[in-house]
Formats: sequence, C-alpha cells, structure tokens
Amino acid sequence: MKKHADYQTKPFERFSYQFYFVGQLISYGIMTSFLTLFMTESGIPALVVSAVLIVAKVWDAVNDPLFGVVVDKSHLKGGKYLPWVRLSTVLIAVTTVLAFAMPQTLGVPAKTAWILLAYLLWDLAYTMCDVPIFALATVMTDNLQERDSMYVLKGFFTYVGGIVVLVALPLMYPKIGWGISVFILSALAMAFMLPIGLVAKERHRPVQEKEPSIKELFSYLLGNKPLLIFNGATIIACLTATGGTVTNYVAIYCLGGEQWISYLTLLMVVPMLVSILIVQFLIKKVDKFVIYVGANALGMLCGIAMYFIGFQNVTAVCIMIVIKTLLTSGAGVTGIMFTADCAEYGHFKTGTRAQGMAFSVQTFTAKVTGALSGSIGMLILGLVGFVEGSGAVQTPETIRWIWLMWTLIPLISMAAALLLIGFGYRLPTEDAKLMAKCNAGEISREEALAGFRYKSYGFKK
Repeated sequence: MKKHADYQTKPFERFSYQFYFVGQLISYGIMTSFLTLFMTESGIPALVVSAVLIVAKVWDAVNDPLFGVVVDKSHLKGGKYLPWVRLSTVLIAVTTVLAFAMPQTLGVPAKTAWILLAYLLWDLAYTMCDVPIFALATVMTDNLQERDSMYVLKGFFTYVGGIVVLVALPLMYPKIGWGISVFILSALAMAFMLPIGLVAKERHRPVQEKEPSIKELFSYLLGNKPLLIFNGATIIACLTATGGTVTNYVAIYCLGGEQWISYLTLLMVVPMLVSILIVQFLIKKVDKFVIYVGANALGMLCGIAMYFIGFQNVTAVCIMIVIKTLLTSGAGVTGIMFTADCAEYGHFKTGTRAQGMAFSVQTFTAKVTGALSGSIGMLILGLVGFVEGSGAVQTPETIRWIWLMWTLIPLISMAAALLLIGFGYRLPTEDAKLMAKCNAGEISREEALAGFRYKSYGFKK
C-alpha cells in the first residue's frame, strides 16, 4: 500500500515543483542579495541605489495586481498557470544576466539607467512566474494535506536555492568577476526550473458559472480581511527591516571580508533545514498562527542579544545567528500557508475562485517588502556616510550604524507587525480546512459554518 494513497500527484511531479524553487531562489537571491553590493562596488552612491529600489517598488505596485488579474482571466493553451511558468523560466535567466553585464566603463548616470532597466525587466519576468507557480499547487491537487506538504517542502528547497547563491557567489565574483559568476548561476537556476513545465498537470481547473469581472476580483480582494491583514502586517514589518540590506556589509566591514558572506550562510544552513523538520512536526499539533507569532517574537529577543554582544565577539555572534535563524526560518516556512488559507476564505465568502489574485497579493507583498526594506536601508546607509566603490574604507561611526541596522532597527517594525497580526488575524487552520472541504464540495456550507471555531466571520448561510 502506498504511503500516501490519496495523493493525486506523482512523486517526480512533486519533486519537480519543489526543484523549481531552487532555481527561482537562485535568481531571486542574486538580484535581491547582491545587486545593491554590485551597484555600490561599481561606484553608484547608496542614495542613488535607494532611489532605484523605490522606483522598483512603484513598478511592483503596478505589475503584480494587474498580472494577478491577467492570470485569473486567461485561458491559454496548455493550462491556466503552466504556460506562464514555462515562458518565465527563460526570461528570468536572461534578465538576471543582463543586470550584471553592465559595462564598468559607463558613467554613474548610464550605469544607473542600465541597472534600473534590467531590474524592471527582471521584475516583470519574475512576476510572470511567481503568481502562477504558487497557484499551480492548488490545481495540481485539491488534497489539502498534500498541498500543505508541497508548500512545506517547497520551503526546504527554497532555502537550498538561497544557500547555493549566498555561498557560491561571494566565493566566485572576487576571482572571475560578477558577469561570469552570474551567468553560471543563472544557467544552473534555469536547469532547476525547467522540469515542472514538462511534467506538471493541472487536474482541477475551477469551473465558474460566471466569469468574474475585474471589479468583482478587486471586490474579492478588498473583502478578504485575513489576506489583507496578514500581508499588511508583512509590509509593516519591512519598514525598518534593514538587516537583509546590510548583511553583505556586515560581513565585509564588521566581520572581516567578502568570505564572511559565505560563512554567515553556512552558519544558517543547518538551522534552516532543522526548522523545516520542526515545522513539519509542529503544524500537526499547533496552529500555524502560534508558530508564526512565537518564532518571530523569540527571534526579536535574539536580535537584542546580538546588539549588546557586539560584532567583536565573533563566537557569541555566530551562536546567536544559529538560534535566530532557526526561529525566523520556522516562521518563514508557515508564511505561504496563510495565503493558501486566505484563498479558501475568499472562495468560501464570495463563491469566486480567484487563486491568482490571492497569490498575487502574496508575491506583491514579498517584492514590496524587499524593495521597501532595501530602499530604506540604502537611504540610511547614504545618510550615515557610507562610501561607495570597490575596496572603500568606512568610518567607525558608519560601521556602528551597519551593526545597528542588522540587529536592533529591524525590531521596531516587526513589533508593530506582530501586534497587528496578534489582534487582527482571525482564521484558525481548522476553520480553513472546513472552508476547503466546502469549496471542494465535500461538505455542505451549513456543516462548515457549524464546525467553525471562530464564530464571528459574519458569513451568510
């Protein structure tokens, strides 16, 4: 007897879905973790880098929701989501390489224009895949346990992709240059992303009696309170989330050089993998809401401890990095599950199955948080006297600010976000499961309403 006799997808199909995220995160990691370093080492001032990221945020605000509508309204040959995944696989690789192929002989204005154009093209290509790939799992299977398992393991493979780029690129670019290094990693990313487009099957295309209008889709979005609260809190959390922006600069200026970018990543590998296993076990016994809030709160305490330990105490810092990564990675794994639950909520409430819209909000949030935290982080760096250029020397005061931005400053907005989620988010996992069963026709609406743990949704019978 099969271990998962009720699973609808084949093993290689599930593995291909998860492998995709290795490649996706290689490209995402290159652009979000190293583009700012590439720009400042190329002589572009931190304040200009901040402006580039702000423009990118505006572009995100335009293309993500609109593409969500396009996906929900599209009827392409080969499926609702798969054609977009296949097309974007090549485009992501090409635009990633383009960004780092910038000639160093150009002046600062020309360099800035090159990077901005390449980044906007990459962002469009990434949007083209990010909305469909998350929604794809919901049409590959309507088994909620199978879907959640795919999302959890997706988190594992996501970390693998992040680890590959964060370890490999800092070791490669000082020796063979940015351009060749990014080309090699982009080719590797595309190899991981290709299989899902060849083997995946869309088994459960939702059938609607009436095609929703754009107005109805946005009404669905505005009426999905859990979706708006969770993603709104995520955006709030990024307002002072400067840690990711300055990680490379912490490695170079606080800990001792580019090689520390790889060392920091290696310190995070084991706790990232362990967190996947822990969450896989915990979600069977504890609501994901408790895991998410608790892990983030404990991670904040680690940030406070790291600040007072100081970067001079390298051993203690390394220990705290391991503990903090274990906690924050665990919280990150549960994030995608909230969007899937919110999509079921939206369907149950409105009768409209707008998966593309629900997941476009999530991907929009992810990119806005990256752009906002990145632009705010680079703005602060510029204001505290950061010196651009390869081999630049920073003042002690600037280095102190870099450490502050890595440890304490991110806690300000995270505290506000946890308060919003703690007091505003009301969608227990048990209720989401009942909604999913009702949406799939397995139980009646009356049965679902009678079984809800939270009784104040205001749904009509």
